[in-house]
Amino acid sequence: MVTDIDVKLQPLGQALIQAHQWLSASLLNLMHERGHRELTRTHLTFFNSLNCGMTHASDVARRMGITRQAVYKVTKELQKLGILELVDDPEDGRQKIISMTKRGERIALDARECLDLIEAQLAGQIGRRNLEILKTVLAKDWGPVIEGDCSEPGPKAVE
Repeated sequence: MVTDIDVKLQPLGQALIQAHQWLSASLLNLMHERGHRELTRTHLTFFNSLNCGMTHASDVARRMGITRQAVYKVTKELQKLGILELVDDPEDGRQKIISMTKRGERIALDARECLDLIEAQLAGQIGRRNLEILKTVLAKDWGPVIEGDCSEPGPKAVE
């Protein structure tokens, strides 16, 4: 187990990117091991932005911070793999609805199981208490996205 003394702190951005890369690579490896070799990191990240059931393409674009065109590109890839369906919204002709096929639902269940394994592995590595603290801190409201001039320091941190 890693102790606080063993850790060399790095800038937050680097730490978050490194953690995301570890998580996504681990998930991809486990999903490939389960036979889903056609999936990419992009597919898994996209999949994570879907609701259970049906999701509007515009909602996925907003969650991921990408264009609707990019959403449609990945959706079409996943359609060809028989994982997702894209249909017109019967209530709003301007919207498209993304939904999972039966195969997509099985993949979502496999991904959830893999993420549980990853979390258990991480708890073993950094300690269950540290994992709970990490999840708690990441779940906090970070406030609105910062815009404009970053030369002025923000409000003092609350300890």
